[in-house]
Amino acid sequence: MATTIISFVVVIGIIVFVHELGHFLAAKLSGVRVEVFSLGFPPKMIGHKFGETEYQLAWIPLGGYVKMSGMSDESFDETIDLKDPRGYTAQPFGKKVFIITAGVVMNIILAFVIYALLTWYGGVAKLSGTALTLVSSYSPAEQAGLKVGDVIVEIAGQPVTEWEQLTERIRALPGQSTVIGWKRGDSLMSAQITPTSTSELNLSTGKSDTVGKIGVLGSFTTEVVGPIKSLGYGAAQVWFVIRINVASVLALFSGNAHLSDLTGPIGIAKLSGESARSGWMNFVSFIAMISVSIGFLNIMPVPMLDGGHLVFMVIEAIIRKQIPEKIKINIMKVGLAALIMLVALVSYHDIVRVFLTKE
Repeated sequence: MATTIISFVVVIGIIVFVHELGHFLAAKLSGVRVEVFSLGFPPKMIGHKFGETEYQLAWIPLGGYVKMSGMSDESFDETIDLKDPRGYTAQPFGKKVFIITAGVVMNIILAFVIYALLTWYGGVAKLSGTALTLVSSYSPAEQAGLKVGDVIVEIAGQPVTEWEQLTERIRALPGQSTVIGWKRGDSLMSAQITPTSTSELNLSTGKSDTVGKIGVLGSFTTEVVGPIKSLGYGAAQVWFVIRINVASVLALFSGNAHLSDLTGPIGIAKLSGESARSGWMNFVSFIAMISVSIGFLNIMPVPMLDGGHLVFMVIEAIIRKQIPEKIKINIMKVGLAALIMLVALVSYHDIVRVFLTKE
């Protein structure tokens, strides 16, 4: 439990700090007055003022914020100074976009750097051949008689020599009985096998596809890559996580996924602990994945999030005047209430999965 709590605090602390640092640096570079830099949401725990900015830790550790002069934010302060020449409101459209998107950009940069460095350090692991290193308990493979060390050589009368061939043919047979052949030492063996039908999110369509799985894992080879090539792998991994998030949102709105499929703070805490216990590379990789996901969430057009501020900016640019601060704040309060309800629902499903479901 202690590992789970500590690892969760580390994950969220790093990601929130990097995100808010992006807003902070962008505001400073744009000449905007920053009044508060906060890790956590109010009420304030401790803080100290250096120059014109108060740096603080707050009690609710699920985020943070940078309070800028002339901007409606999480403080819901309706008395902001809209005429301050160093205020956010007085800045041109381009600078506002730069400031608002800087947090998400920093989350992406953090993940990219982590993935690139991990690739440079540890290489790229790839599945190769068809020798088995894992056969899951109670899986179709175990029931068919397969064991670790066996080499699958045939599926449905067709030879297989590479892992991609094996998975492609198994995925095409959900719930369909077929014959699988394998070598065990010098012996050639075969048996009937029925891959389980599993729903899997399609990253291209955002819909769930039904695929077959038999519960096995092949052997890995490691490709050593240099610093330049690792940058490409880092970018590819960030893009992959973004695609997962996009597909998940599409699936949610199309009805192919449900709120119960989402992971909230409790689920992230559990996964943080599991990744920490499985080794530092897995833990750091988990930080990168959550950094991208939180950045993606923040750019959604929801009041209280960065995407919501972008929507306000675009509307103001179109109508060529400021939206009254009272209206902005009321909309943000509705957005906050909706986010709290969403977190509560997702957390309920987390609790059911983590504590009440026997696997």
